[in-house]
Amino acid sequence: MDGEIDVEQELQSQGLTPKTWKKVLEDIQAKLPKPDWETFSRLHRNFVGYRSEWTLSRFYGFVFSHGLQMEINSFRYGRLAVVLMDLLPEVKAGASILDVGAGAGIIASILKRYRAPHSLVLQDPCREVRDELTALGFTVLPHPAPGSAAGLPGANKGGFDLILCVDSLGEINSDDDGSLAKPEAAADAEFREMLEERYGFAQKLETWKPYLAPGGRILLWEPFAYREAMEALAATLRERGWDARPVSRSPARNYLELRPI
Repeated sequence: MDGEIDVEQELQSQGLTPKTWKKVLEDIQAKLPKPDWETFSRLHRNFVGYRSEWTLSRFYGFVFSHGLQMEINSFRYGRLAVVLMDLLPEVKAGASILDVGAGAGIIASILKRYRAPHSLVLQDPCREVRDELTALGFTVLPHPAPGSAAGLPGANKGGFDLILCVDSLGEINSDDDGSLAKPEAAADAEFREMLEERYGFAQKLETWKPYLAPGGRILLWEPFAYREAMEALAATLRERGWDARPVSRSPARNYLELRPI
C-alpha cells in the first residue's frame, strides 16, 4: 500500500542524505584530487551556463566516472522525495514503464521494488550513466534511441503504458531573471513561445510519443516554482496534439499528465 512506503527511508537506504549545494561541493572537493576538482568545476560551469546534451553528458559523465552521483543526488533529496510521493500512487502494478533521463536509477529502483512492473526500461543520453545502469541490472535503451518502441524489449502492445520524464527535459534549476513568474501566463502567447524556445518541451516530447502504447501516458515533472508556467506549458502542448492536464499538489509540486490526442 502507498501509505506503507516510507519514501525518505527508501532514499536513505540508497545512500542519500539531504545536503545543501554548498555541502555537496565541500564533500566533492574533499574527495577529488585538485586537478579533478578543477575539471569538475569547469564542467559544472559549462553545464549551468549552456544547457545542451553535450554539456549535460560531459558533466554527468565525469560525475558517474568518479562515483559522485550520490553526492549530486543528495542535493536533490527533497525533490526526489516529493516526486516519489506524487508518482507512486500513479503507478499500478504490472505496467510497462520507460524512464527517460533515468540518471542514477533511484526512482526506477523504488518502482521496481514496490510496483512490480511488467517491464522497466531506462534511457539516458550519457554513456557513463547508461553503463552504470546496465551494471545495476536494468534494461537500457541505446543512444540515440530508435524511432519507436516496436521490437524493443519490455514494450507492451507496441509501446509503454507509462513514460516518466522527471526533471530530464528542461533542466530548470533556477529562475534568476524572474521570467517564469508571470501571472496569466497560459493565455500569453509570447510567454509560451519563450518557454518553448528556452526549453523545447514540445519538441522533445514529440520524440517519445511513438513509444506510448494505446491508452498510454507521459508523466512530466519539471521544477517550475509557479503553477502559471506549468499551465503555459500545458497550453502549448495542447496546441501540439496532446491532452495535457496539470496536476498541482502544492505551489511547488506541479506535474503534467499527457496523453496523445
